[in-house]
Amino acid sequence: MLSIAIPLTLQNLLFSSFTLIDTVMVGSLGDLPLASVGMAGKWTWFLNIVLFGCTSGAAVFIAQYFGAGDYKGIHRTYGLMSMLSLASGLVFMVLGLLFPEIVVGMFTKDPEAIKVASVYLRIIALSYPFQALAKSASTLLQSTQRVVIPFVGAACSVVTNIVLNALLIFGLCGFPAMGVAGAALASAIAVAVNALVIYGLGYARGTMLRAPLREMLDISRGFVRDYVRVGAPAMFNETVWALSILIYSSIFGHMSTEAYASITVVKSIEDLTCVAVFGMCSACAVMVGSYVGQGKFDTAKACARYHIKLVTAMSVVIGGSLFFLKGPIMSLFGVSDVVRADSMAVIMVYGAEMALRNIPLMLVVGTFRAGGDTKYGLIVDSISAYLIGIPVTAFAGLVLHMSVPVTYAIMYFVEDFLKTIVYGRHFFSDKWIKPVV
Repeated sequence: MLSIAIPLTLQNLLFSSFTLIDTVMVGSLGDLPLASVGMAGKWTWFLNIVLFGCTSGAAVFIAQYFGAGDYKGIHRTYGLMSMLSLASGLVFMVLGLLFPEIVVGMFTKDPEAIKVASVYLRIIALSYPFQALAKSASTLLQSTQRVVIPFVGAACSVVTNIVLNALLIFGLCGFPAMGVAGAALASAIAVAVNALVIYGLGYARGTMLRAPLREMLDISRGFVRDYVRVGAPAMFNETVWALSILIYSSIFGHMSTEAYASITVVKSIEDLTCVAVFGMCSACAVMVGSYVGQGKFDTAKACARYHIKLVTAMSVVIGGSLFFLKGPIMSLFGVSDVVRADSMAVIMVYGAEMALRNIPLMLVVGTFRAGGDTKYGLIVDSISAYLIGIPVTAFAGLVLHMSVPVTYAIMYFVEDFLKTIVYGRHFFSDKWIKPVV
């Protein structure tokens, strides 16, 4: 577990620090640039979720094929996954380049924020094809337990982003001071570096990225049918969940620009504090999928239970730590007093609710999908978000005009409490174990 989870955790830490670094550096330019970059960044985040959906279904097949020793099946899955991911990246790139104002307009009606965010989006959109290819390659390597290469790619990407951010945002060492545009350009180049490093090392070290083209394209109608049956629910699950997050963000954006700036700050902190949890989820998925592929169902269940206990304990410790560290953390951000006060209150809410939020994450992403059950999460997430969470949050924030921390608490609690109970019952039923190979 540790041989898989530690590199994945470090990789997640690097990518989360990627977002945090952008937030801190852009935050020094003021609340408007910070909120604008957060709004434009939601489109990139939405692409990440769609890519995660595209690759989650593939990861089920690859992990179980790997456990069964079927390398041709792995190559075929990798080929289809790469085509779907690249197509998604190209669609998001075209929309971001041609209609940035419409995209950003989903989150705010502030004309100045839309103007600044559109500049950022037009530049960062150019990196989306590289992002798609890197995600496919990383999924293949992680599912076959070659997790160090994606970590090295992430490290090179973050170093590139830090250096170029300093040079291009503030105009150091003779470079032009480009502000928000400089942040976008630095991030776009860093994403391309990540993809180039992963593919370069993957080919040099003889990993399964060297898959023969004929085996990657050996995609029969029957395989596509099986892939869609398993992969489509995972992709729709992530898309439905991502859309709900975008709607939640839109609610805060329509409350005020300061409210959105507060959520942008806290989101970067959330990403950073969840890196170990996501690493554990990925490790659980790889191990459970491999055991199911080998037919060792009891071992798969024991592995999942162990990971759930670890994630619960980890969430309690990290969440409790945020209560004491919220002051030093907020000192990193050059934001107004209003944004600072709301952000500190929201951090406390997030810390108190962290365990309740991460248990469903481990069950769906780390356990159910790896076992072959990709439909249950789609059904429960759709009901909890669109019939309960979003209407209640919108009513609290836009009709009752509750404060940002209270609205944030309502947003998380009404969904996560229900999902923890429902997903827990499904786990103990063992109905999530559905071999796909």
